[in-house]
Amino acid sequence: MYYKLAYFPVTLFTSVMGIGGLSIAFKKVSLFSNILFSSFLNISSMIFGILASIIFIVLFILYIIRMFLYIDFFKEDLSHQIKINFLSSIPISMLILISFWSYYVDYISIELKIIFYFTSTLQLVTTLYVISFWLRNSMNNILLSPAWFIPVVGNLIVPLAAHSMDIPKELMLFFFGIGCFFWIILTAIIIQRLIFEANLEQKFIPTLFIFIAPPSIFVVDFYIIFGFYNEFSLIVYFIGLFFILILFSLIKTFFNIGFTLSWWAFTFPLCAFSVASSDLYLLYSNSIIYKLLGIFGLICAFLSVFITFIKTSIAIKNGQIFIMD
Repeated sequence: MYYKLAYFPVTLFTSVMGIGGLSIAFKKVSLFSNILFSSFLNISSMIFGILASIIFIVLFILYIIRMFLYIDFFKEDLSHQIKINFLSSIPISMLILISFWSYYVDYISIELKIIFYFTSTLQLVTTLYVISFWLRNSMNNILLSPAWFIPVVGNLIVPLAAHSMDIPKELMLFFFGIGCFFWIILTAIIIQRLIFEANLEQKFIPTLFIFIAPPSIFVVDFYIIFGFYNEFSLIVYFIGLFFILILFSLIKTFFNIGFTLSWWAFTFPLCAFSVASSDLYLLYSNSIIYKLLGIFGLICAFLSVFITFIKTSIAIKNGQIFIMD
């Protein structure tokens, strides 16, 4: 039984990102709902937040055990052109959980701040390692996909996690700047690859949804850091909305792909879009459009998390996950 740990896929941590992101999306939508519906959404937020926390703890323990029992397989994660991009899903999952729990604690304890600083440092270390890996090695262009956003654009999650903490503005700007810079660079590189190179393998097609995440998180971060929204925020938000429209125009493509763990790429970006839309409704404008888009994003995020969770559970039960790639 233990030998299966050798094939533990680090991509499983993206499930925590999706479920944890859904808990935050439920919380945001609850803030503009009527009292009865708000209670239901708050309970849903708590359930998914606790579920994400439990899953993270289980996965993290298993991954640590794997590191010690099968060090060679862990080293492979550190040197594999695809797997290396998912290493950041570990600190990103932790940052999302910090963001969730900060909504439900009476006050921000010193312990939570310590966890935040530790996780932010881990995110920075992971970013430095991945970028160094890219620069040291010759990358295979055919393996380039939106999953490359994860290790560097994941830095945008740091301000999101710090939304209710007394964190120095310079620290948030540091991570925010890193995320924005590489978001712009990688968007150009990846779109060039998608247009002029061979099509993505089927198992990577769901990662196209990751294009939605950076502009959505940018909008939320902008308010957290600067304390207001403006037309520039809306421009970036509409970029995320435009990618949603593009992806829905390709919906037949997504119905034709078989299940892989990359399906979790559907989840967090939709959660991020729902959160951004809800924030714009609550903090910038009472326009019904943002309210509807926030609810629309939440419904899509819930359905994607629910379906992918069921598919993942069945795949694990059938022994289709902990296997050699």
